[in-house]
Amino acid sequence: MLKQQTAFRYLNADIPFFEETAEAAGYEVIVQSAENDAVTQVSQAENVLTQGVDAIVIQPVDFNVAGRIADLAREAGVPLASYDDLILNSEHDAFIGRDPREGGAEAARETLAVVPNGNYVLIGGDPGQTGSTLMQEGYHDVLDPIVESGEVAIVMDQFTPGWKTEPAQALAENALTANDNEVDVFLSSYDGMTLGILQAIAQAGIPDGEILVTGQDMELSAMQAIAEGRQFGSLWPAPEEMATAGAETAVALANCEPVTAELTVDNGAGQIPFVKTPIYLVTQDELAEFACSHQYWQNVDEVYANVPDERPEC
Repeated sequence: MLKQQTAFRYLNADIPFFEETAEAAGYEVIVQSAENDAVTQVSQAENVLTQGVDAIVIQPVDFNVAGRIADLAREAGVPLASYDDLILNSEHDAFIGRDPREGGAEAARETLAVVPNGNYVLIGGDPGQTGSTLMQEGYHDVLDPIVESGEVAIVMDQFTPGWKTEPAQALAENALTANDNEVDVFLSSYDGMTLGILQAIAQAGIPDGEILVTGQDMELSAMQAIAEGRQFGSLWPAPEEMATAGAETAVALANCEPVTAELTVDNGAGQIPFVKTPIYLVTQDELAEFACSHQYWQNVDEVYANVPDERPEC
């Protein structure tokens, strides 16, 4: 399994669930992390291909560069599936992941239900990953008709290389300054970026919760901010379900069996089996239920550390 980076989500959800499923089927799992470096990921793929692996599952750092990895695997006769982000313009055997466009659309719909008029800022993740670009398209699917009606204005629409906190904070500061703090919603594609956005809001002296902020991944900082009312919500890409489906797909490919998928997706090189997994927004209304049902993910006491009276009894 070739991952983008070693982050909390991958260490605590994707990797363990993937390993558990694949090992139960009798396979050994080799995990490599490229730490968001596309060139490193190509080198890692070249290395594992020399080890006689039966299948590769890769979360691409860059969907175009990763096409080289898909080509190498095909030349070596090793089946390959892209995971979480779709490799573009290169033939491979399957894609496992959520539909980030649907996630972006849901985040936009839920914020519009609360803020039907106002200034919206869109801060996406890395522009080289479909998980970011498609989520941005989902925002636009919902918002553009409202923009045309004049009820909503998109006052910034930017991506953040590497999904990093500091550039996202700088973008948020610029958006607030350019609009005299008259921003009503920040739609952000990752909770690591919302850390910077929330910091920018606080430094501008804007009260907690006055601006709706969304993220993705339900990281501890985001869950705490949702519990405290500082963040509106976070998209949960169900990595435990994604990893399980990814391992099941890898096992099928290794056994030369057909991939179980009801959908296909066109990556520019043809139709690829699409093993679709869920994505949905968790707001304060759903937080308690989520925290109790995902205790492997985050400790409930830590989630509600700053608002202990709100802690649910699980």
